[in-house]
Amino acid sequence: MNVHLKRWLAVSGTALVIAAGVVAGGSYWRLESNLQTVDLAKEITHPRPPSTPGRPLNILLVGKDDGRSDTAMVVQLNAAGDQARVVSIPRDTMVPRPRCGASPPVAIAMFNSAFSTGGAACTVATVEQMSGIRIDHFVQIDFNGFRDLIDRLGGIDVTMPEAIDDEKSGLHVPAGPTKLDGTQALAFVRTRYSIGDGSDLNRIKNQQLFMRALSEKMANENWLASPAKTLELADVLTKSIVTDTGIGSIPKLADLAGKLTALKPESIAYVTLPTETYLPDPNRVQPKQPEADALWQAA
Repeated sequence: MNVHLKRWLAVSGTALVIAAGVVAGGSYWRLESNLQTVDLAKEITHPRPPSTPGRPLNILLVGKDDGRSDTAMVVQLNAAGDQARVVSIPRDTMVPRPRCGASPPVAIAMFNSAFSTGGAACTVATVEQMSGIRIDHFVQIDFNGFRDLIDRLGGIDVTMPEAIDDEKSGLHVPAGPTKLDGTQALAFVRTRYSIGDGSDLNRIKNQQLFMRALSEKMANENWLASPAKTLELADVLTKSIVTDTGIGSIPKLADLAGKLTALKPESIAYVTLPTETYLPDPNRVQPKQPEADALWQAA
């Protein structure tokens, strides 16, 4: 079990800890009762991309901030389980949005509007329509739970590529190595306007940098060696996530972790959906073609 769980760290530290909660024995039912689920099969009514043998396993990770989708990443694990890719989708990307419940389809809308329109199911449907790939599972993580996780870990060490002095996020740190507590870490993944050109693309770079740092922290300090520590983190995170029903239990999450036994940290690539300026509104972007389609097809 520990080997499986350590490999899962490299893909998503949060999902790893949830799966690890199964070792906590007597606390199983408490962790199980914390989980919330969405039945994608019932909520997505339009035709979906096929679930064909041998294709990658695709998991959509969404960060929820103040009731809206703030971060979206598609984790793709190859059929052999030894290579993975994390694709970040800028929230300002203009894409077609399919019908979501009672909401009719629209020809063009900001990507993150899908979550406010129809929650997890609408977001999954929008990703499937824009990419042509099947999304197998969905994990929504509340940013407040993310903050609590970092505090439980004792902070995260990050090397800042540049100083950040951001009044909007409240983050003020120098360039170079620094330790971020939970509140600072949350501000770091939110920061946008005080770095680079102020675009969402620079914020995504911060988020990918932080994901690497989080995985290294948990692996290097061997957090999973202690059942008590594992339970502590799992309790925080299972209160802060929503998953699809396909992985919406502790045994199912543990089984998903077990599929990652061949995956090594150095075998994971972080990429961002290729985009270009959306001409009707220079503050938005659109998928850049043919590069965007090529990215999805290359998995």
